[in-house]
Amino acid sequence: MGMEEHPALSSDSRCLAAKVCAIVLAMAGYVLLWSGFKPVVFSGVKADFSCFYRAGRMVAVGDGAQVYDLAAQSRYDRGLGSEFVDGSGRRFSLPFVFPPYALAVLAPMSRLPYRWAELMWFAANAGMLLALPFVLRRALRWDDKPVVAALVAPVVFVPAVLALMQGQLSILMLLLFAIAFAGMAEGNDAQAGLALAFTTLKPQFALAMLLALMVWRKWRALAAFTSTCLALLGVSVAIVGWQATLHYPRAVMEFNRLPGALGGEHPESMPNVRGCLYALLYGRVSEAAVGWVTAGMSIVLLAGMAALLKRGGRISAASYSLVMVMALLASYHAYLHDASLLLLPMMLMWSEQWSAPRVVLAAAMLGMYVVPVLPTSLSATAAQMAMVMALFAAGLCMDQRDPQASSVS
Repeated sequence: MGMEEHPALSSDSRCLAAKVCAIVLAMAGYVLLWSGFKPVVFSGVKADFSCFYRAGRMVAVGDGAQVYDLAAQSRYDRGLGSEFVDGSGRRFSLPFVFPPYALAVLAPMSRLPYRWAELMWFAANAGMLLALPFVLRRALRWDDKPVVAALVAPVVFVPAVLALMQGQLSILMLLLFAIAFAGMAEGNDAQAGLALAFTTLKPQFALAMLLALMVWRKWRALAAFTSTCLALLGVSVAIVGWQATLHYPRAVMEFNRLPGALGGEHPESMPNVRGCLYALLYGRVSEAAVGWVTAGMSIVLLAGMAALLKRGGRISAASYSLVMVMALLASYHAYLHDASLLLLPMMLMWSEQWSAPRVVLAAAMLGMYVVPVLPTSLSATAAQMAMVMALFAAGLCMDQRDPQASSVS
């Protein structure tokens, strides 16, 4: 007489098999992106990773004090062959405009040949995307189906693909915001504050979350954030010295004034309020006027967000997602690869409940996947993504008003 398989054991085996298959499928997708997609689409083009590699090498050989010096950066790039090459074949040095503590990770990688260092960072980013569902699982009380979906979803999300190809820090930022959410959802505010301190890698995205923490009265998280930032300041000084550390804010301002053709900003390609206003007003009013209007609208958006959060009075998946979307829309500097951060609010809002707010959210999520693959210019794609994000934010505001919306704290 044969042994019958226990139903629960059979179900667990199927769930495990599904997760393993999803991981294998996602890994195959990342391998295909690296070995098949990147050599074709980025043929002859150096990625954003080139500025990280060069800055890391400067620290590794003892020239960390010059990491924000544009002339020194150009000199190193010529010697290393790490000059950024755009789609038109123009070569220039892409400025390093990140906090010095980031170099604690970048300097060891820079000792490898460029291609191997780039591959190592690509693999690390792919690993972060694979870890994301497991960071969120307990906080969101997911069963296996959302985990499987979250494992494969990033592989076909264009902003995440761009972040991988460019070797950017956007995916690390995504994971840090996810860790912060999980910390607050599980009552570990110190973990949340610590993770958010590292999001100062791109401080324009941390500001909205700090405002939210104050509205939510998360004083322990703010204390952990502050103490960790002080520790990171010490790390920065240890790596590049006081002078270079204090030069960091000025380096950011110099970058804002640098022409786009020399590695500066391209506001027309930003999927946020600034990008939309630049497209509408550039050439009609002065750049200073565009900047002031952008600042004013961003402040209004953040003030409206704070008022809505205060009225809600609690942290929920919808409120945290709203802060994430507003951080992108109101940021002064964001490109399409930074929209990788949208993976987190999309995952937080996955639900089987069917309601008017969720219909709006579903339409916006579909748009986030579809818009970047439409055959339009980069500036048009950025504007369309900003509009889709605004639709997503509207759906989140509606969901915030839903009395059945779940709270995580």
